[in-house]
Amino acid sequence: MRSLRACAPARGGASRRWLVALLCWVALVWGHSLVQGPASSLESGAVVALLRPLFEALGVIDVDLMSLIVRKCAHFSEYAVLGVLAHGLFRARLREKGEAPLPRALLVALVPVADECIQLHVPGRSGQPTDVLIDLCGLLAGALAAWALMRAAARLRAR
Repeated sequence: MRSLRACAPARGGASRRWLVALLCWVALVWGHSLVQGPASSLESGAVVALLRPLFEALGVIDVDLMSLIVRKCAHFSEYAVLGVLAHGLFRARLREKGEAPLPRALLVALVPVADECIQLHVPGRSGQPTDVLIDLCGLLAGALAAWALMRAAARLRAR
């Protein structure tokens, strides 16, 4: 049986691409955390206005609740994307270098903690422990979704 390292490309191009994508996404997330409170509220308000008919069709009429849902879904989804990118990086590193993902996974799990710490220093923003939990759930959901899609694709190829 051949080792994963024997099957790997020599230069590690895939892992570099995944790493660059992941770092760019982290920069985007952290950059967005630097948006001051009033501007961030305007962004959320625009999304609420867009989704208001859907909320009302679902029986949600409180605008503050709509805003809360939009903000928390934004946290979850931006970290789900990070989870997909992290999965790609971990998978590529395992294939190319035989590296276990755990040390990198722990580093990626610190991204939402740093994100909320950034917000502590931005006028009109606050860092919330609950947001870290939502972010971690999004991260895990994205990584699991990527894993499930990769498994399904492998099964289809095996047929």
